[in-house]
Amino acid sequence: MKWIDADGTAVPVTVVRKPVKTARLQVRPDGTIRIVAPRSFPIDAFLARNTAWITQRRRDLARLAEAGDGNEDRLLLCGEYYRLVEGKPFGVDEEEGTVTAPSLTVLKRNLIAMLRREIAADAALHPALAERAPPEVTVRMQQTKWGSCSSLGNLNFNLRVIALPVSLREYIVVHELAHLREHNHSRAFWEVVHRHYPDYRSAEAELRRYWVLLERNRLWKALREA
Repeated sequence: MKWIDADGTAVPVTVVRKPVKTARLQVRPDGTIRIVAPRSFPIDAFLARNTAWITQRRRDLARLAEAGDGNEDRLLLCGEYYRLVEGKPFGVDEEEGTVTAPSLTVLKRNLIAMLRREIAADAALHPALAERAPPEVTVRMQQTKWGSCSSLGNLNFNLRVIALPVSLREYIVVHELAHLREHNHSRAFWEVVHRHYPDYRSAEAELRRYWVLLERNRLWKALREA
């Protein structure tokens, strides 16, 4: 593991050596760094040349993550932070700001069931789009996407969607349902989305912010492994 000093902070750098022509540098949402580079590529010099950009990118991500400062060990659910309490049965107490579950495995199973219900409710708000939807959708932890629609019309949603405020969750449902009509991100696709969710541009910006929050949330990272 390599390290780089970025604005006075020691930041871990993951280096992946592959038979690629050029090096690729990524500052991940959690602030860590990943480089994919040819086997003989000089990593140290590459990092030195890009230190200023890395520092600025980390600052930008930190600003996006400000709402999560101090809440990294709380469960982000429906746009709010909850304290996780060990116990039975599973339950969400909005007044107390707590979620009760005996284990992460049980918590994950109940969040999946909750998201399935919410997706069905959101889809019902847009019957013209939902008429082509399959009878069941898949919910699982995904690494890079909020949701997807396969070429066969199967809808898949990231469990992390249940962490989002209601309005953003509805947008993701609209987005994936729109793919049942238009399978790419063409102008026609965005016209369908706009008819059902006019403020989609703001939603896209907010989703980027929530992705950073979730990447820095230790409970949601633990749920990925549960």
